[in-house]
Amino acid sequence: MQYAIDYFNRLNQDYLAVHQAKEDLFWQHYMGTGGAEISARFAAAETAYKRFIAEPTRPAELRQLISQVTAEPPSSERDAMLHGLRGWARFFDCNVIEDSAAQALMDEIIAAENDLYARRKAFTLQHQLAEQDEPVAASLGELLTNQANNSSERCRQSSQQALRGLEQWLLHNGFPQLVSLRNRFARQMGYRNFFDYKVNKTEQMTPEQLFTILDSFERQTRDGMQASLRQLASEKGETALAPWNIRFASAGDVTRQLDPYLPFADSLRRWVDSFKRLHIGFNGARMQLDLLVRQGKYENGFMHGPVPPFLAQGTWIPARINFTSLARPDQLGSGISGIATLFHEGGMRRISPISARTPPVSHRNSRQPLWPMRKPSRCFATVCLTMRTG
Repeated sequence: MQYAIDYFNRLNQDYLAVHQAKEDLFWQHYMGTGGAEISARFAAAETAYKRFIAEPTRPAELRQLISQVTAEPPSSERDAMLHGLRGWARFFDCNVIEDSAAQALMDEIIAAENDLYARRKAFTLQHQLAEQDEPVAASLGELLTNQANNSSERCRQSSQQALRGLEQWLLHNGFPQLVSLRNRFARQMGYRNFFDYKVNKTEQMTPEQLFTILDSFERQTRDGMQASLRQLASEKGETALAPWNIRFASAGDVTRQLDPYLPFADSLRRWVDSFKRLHIGFNGARMQLDLLVRQGKYENGFMHGPVPPFLAQGTWIPARINFTSLARPDQLGSGISGIATLFHEGGMRRISPISARTPPVSHRNSRQPLWPMRKPSRCFATVCLTMRTG
């Protein structure tokens, strides 16, 4: 049993080391705060991380340990260790790459993704905020907010044209080649395409099973959706259904009326107060927030946790969390969008069971590993911010 405990603790620490190194560089790279060398350093760290989680010897090692621990006399200690080891086994089963050709393709994918992102950062999108003004640079979030809330159809259409321009840019700057690389990798792994690979590995189901669920949802909502479109066209004209008009026609007036009551300036206070009133504490967690849009920053909100909260052999390790939104406080509707992103990334995103791809690093001490946490809706609520109901 002691060998299994030592293996488990060592695996936790080895994973944290490679994961944290990758995540620290990920933040600098995607927030645009690092130097010119950050892209290459992040690519190297991402490759090291992918190789670690794809290590082909891990599944066999873990299966052997699980077999040995299962043979031990029944006890809570044995059951907890099995829980942890099985968590790691499932994690590696989702990520292992045993074929050297597939591993080489994964390395190519990482390089292609970083190259495409670096070139995308240099591509500027523009739209109009007022009909008499010259076009100005805009992020994806600003384009969508302008399209949903600007009262000028010409300005909304300029945002749609910018989005269309990005699609065309991607088609001519490597995205189809990246898709091809991903599909080659998936076929090398024994799947039909990359979507087939991801759904099987991440969701533990086939695409056919997934589409059975989605098709049922579409059938049950189809009539309601079509009726709502007919009603919108009847009330506001057929032009309301144009892609640059439909969001504004559906909600633009409501957003304009709500905007004074939901300024982004109050969002951080409201976010913290919401947890306070729920008697949820951070328990030593450290958060790094980047909330406003700016040039060179990744154009989508996200949450990443370089360090998850756990007890390492009796010592509490508080979480480290990075998350971002793309608010532009002086743009109509941006405050509401920014607040929604803040509460999503820093709130609801983790109030759900931990997936198989979440690393099993949580345990109370060296003799009682726990993975995943037995009550994820509490212990892992709010993006691993170590929030526990009081």
